Amino acid sequence: MVEAGVTPPHAILSDGQPGGELSVRAIPGADFETFPEAARRAFFESDWKITSQSDRTGYRLKGEPLLLDEHMELRSYGLVAGIVQVPPSGQPIVQMADANTAGGYPRLAGVIEADLWRLAQAPLGSRLRFIQIDYPDAVAALRPMADYLADVRHTIRTIRGALLRRAT
Repeated sequence: MVEAGVTPPHAILSDGQPGGELSVRAIPGADFETFPEAARRAFFESDWKITSQSDRTGYRLKGEPLLLDEHMELRSYGLVAGIVQVPPSGQPIVQMADANTAGGYPRLAGVIEADLWRLAQAPLGSRLRFIQIDYPDAVAALRPMADYLADVRHTIRTIRGALLRRAT
């Protein structure tokens, strides 16, 4: 299993391995409490497979159906990448980079920003598991990525400076 929260160099070396399972962190969504407890638990305790009907708009997942006790109709609302919607089939859809601009399915969860890039790199057919965290932990999870990017920027500036000195 590839653990959530790894830095890009470590994730790139280990994600997407055949037979591996990607773990991504998610926070409960706006409609989380409308799902029966069994469905909420199944979302975080089950393995999900990224189906071949997935693309940059959304990753369609296959696993234990997450069904509501009663049909629920929502008004259309704005979407952002990472939102996990559940259509009547009970098979979740994670909105990705080219997500629809509006939707109406119940929002079960949201993949945190710090892990969304790793999910986007997962090949079709990959297995994944969601790990429930809270909002403060989701915000804190951005720190390792910010540190990594600051290190990359520093390295580029150092190399660029050395090249400019050598050229003069």
